[in-house]
Amino acid sequence: MVQERDLYGIINPELELLGFECVKLEVVGSSRSPVVRLYIDKPGGVTVGECAKVSRALGLVLEREDPFPGRYLLEVSSPGSNRPLVTEEHYQRFSGQPARVAVENGEVGKITYTGTIRSCINGDLTLQTDDGDVVVALRDVVRANLINQEYKIDKKRDKDRRPPAWRRGEEQ
Repeated sequence: MVQERDLYGIINPELELLGFECVKLEVVGSSRSPVVRLYIDKPGGVTVGECAKVSRALGLVLEREDPFPGRYLLEVSSPGSNRPLVTEEHYQRFSGQPARVAVENGEVGKITYTGTIRSCINGDLTLQTDDGDVVVALRDVVRANLINQEYKIDKKRDKDRRPPAWRRGEEQ
């Protein structure tokens, strides 16, 4: 199967020409039917139309370079409200924001920390948690993402404001 770093080298030049940042790239699924998941972003956010535009452009690049022996599926989307954090620059850019970080600890297994990003310098991430500051090496991070609390609160609030089904004229 194609390595993600090789695929990144193929698609990133085109992505930058289009004015987008590759937030995260992953290849999942089987070698017979791989799925390429690409999360893109730009200042001001990404629209569905822009995702479609990027998908068409990268589809042409992938057809030309032909990194997969058979069929594949390309999924392009915005990072969403729970944006993945992958590079040191991501952590620096979102300093002061709440995040959830899963760390692989050889002694205990996987540990998940929830807190505010304080800093990320020379590969060390500092999170302010309820139990105090925690420093983790980025090389040990398995998964990390922002926690958009406002979005979750607004989504729940909208659901609570919705009238019952019988008031909306829906069948029960």
